[in-house]
Amino acid sequence: MMKKISGPIFAILTPFDAEGKIDFTALEDYLSFLQEKGVETILTNGTTAEFPSLTLEERIALVEYCRKVFKGIILNNISSCCLTDSFKLIKHSSYYADALVVLPPFYYANCSETGILSFLTEILNQSELPVFLYHFPKHTQNSITPKMVEILLNKGYKHLVGIKDSQANIETSLKFKALKAGHFQVFVGSDRLALETLKSGLDGSVTGGGNAFPEFLMSIYRYFDANNLEMAQATQNAFDNWNRFRKQNHLLGEIVITKIALQTRLKHFPTFVRLPMQTATSEVSENIGSFVKQME
Repeated sequence: MMKKISGPIFAILTPFDAEGKIDFTALEDYLSFLQEKGVETILTNGTTAEFPSLTLEERIALVEYCRKVFKGIILNNISSCCLTDSFKLIKHSSYYADALVVLPPFYYANCSETGILSFLTEILNQSELPVFLYHFPKHTQNSITPKMVEILLNKGYKHLVGIKDSQANIETSLKFKALKAGHFQVFVGSDRLALETLKSGLDGSVTGGGNAFPEFLMSIYRYFDANNLEMAQATQNAFDNWNRFRKQNHLLGEIVITKIALQTRLKHFPTFVRLPMQTATSEVSENIGSFVKQME
């Protein structure tokens, strides 16, 4: 039976030590921090986790460890341009994840619709777990449209249950939501649209930057569920201070900024990132840390 998947979904960071290896001790502390704040659903090996920089073995080890220490729902990103690698991750995930997330093929930009559908069909044929498509054309240069999803659903893939839509376009997200008679789950990858997503009748949001302040999103959802829209909006407004700060410092990259912010709140969380991203200077880190302390 499919476990109920609800938002907010936290796309977790991957902590690396000074040698660039996954720091599993820091990962355990970080997951405990999220759970203490009420987080029930995480996405492993996603964009925020720097998955393109991880080896296949590291991606496997990461979801295994998360399953060991995290008590909630785990969605695992099994995306790869190499279908054989995705198949290996799918098989492994069947023991550790509750659902899968998959991007269309990337690097080869502007692939034909037929090619993308054939690629996704191969993934769906291999999986028995629920599958969420991952729409992020900014990075993949290949779009997934509502019509394409409808074609896949008409092939009888009942385990195709939803989409992570990171295009941040509510109008398109609502078209996805209309599929499967309104039962197709849609999670929007935008922190600034977290409350708007709920008001629009979508299933929730996915956050990377929100990892540093999980209490904001958790509170937005609680207030919304209690029909306290005034407090939900006030919390969104407070959260947007962090969202604007990240946007103002976008050249650093959201992953770099969020790791520094998390270290401010979780003392031993490492801020190392893998190339081509650059770990921030101590001066920049201090500025981010000062802002985070003002937010607390």
